[in-house]
Amino acid sequence: MPISPALLPLLQKTLAPTGYCVDDIEGLDLGDWHASVLLDNTQYLSSFDPLAFNDRDLAGDTPLDIAYRLNRIVLIEKLEALGAVGDKQRRDWKGLGSFMPHDKYMHLPARQGKIKTLETRFRLGGSLNHRDVDGNTPIHWLAISGHFKAVKYFTDNYNMFELDMNAKNNEGNTARNLAILNGHHDIAQQLLIREINNYISAARIWHEMSAGWTWMLPSRND
Repeated sequence: MPISPALLPLLQKTLAPTGYCVDDIEGLDLGDWHASVLLDNTQYLSSFDPLAFNDRDLAGDTPLDIAYRLNRIVLIEKLEALGAVGDKQRRDWKGLGSFMPHDKYMHLPARQGKIKTLETRFRLGGSLNHRDVDGNTPIHWLAISGHFKAVKYFTDNYNMFELDMNAKNNEGNTARNLAILNGHHDIAQQLLIREINNYISAARIWHEMSAGWTWMLPSRND
């Protein structure tokens, strides 16, 4: 399903650092509503097909499913008001990391933005997904504290560091939510890009598995 011309320039710009392109979005049956949720953009909703907000992509997700997973607060409100369908359990799911309320091994250097310390401790068995007493992961703390360089380093390499990009704290906030709340808009944009990257990659894998394929689809940019 083609992306609407109004949304296309923003989508192209946001996808540029990910290695994916609009063809990859359309190839997964991600339409305008899905794309707007991924972009966390409400500007063009009134121009979209009102019968398409419950369409499912090839991973089986509706736009509201994605909004719940990424805690797109404004879009959740708008989609729910329209009567959209979505699995609320995706909003309640906190993440892959264990609850470690007294951990300082990873969380303290995260508050301080110490990239080398975090990387070394990760390689010694530490996790960037473990949650402290408030449910914050080290990535949450990097975002809260405004450590852009560290956020960019770890999220650009989120597969290598086994990051759960959708992890939520006890209040349901993702790292990106906290970056916005604390006024770190450069970090919020970086996290947006990697959330989108992660979703597309996961959707492709899920589709391949459900189709019984044994190989990875190449990116249209490869």
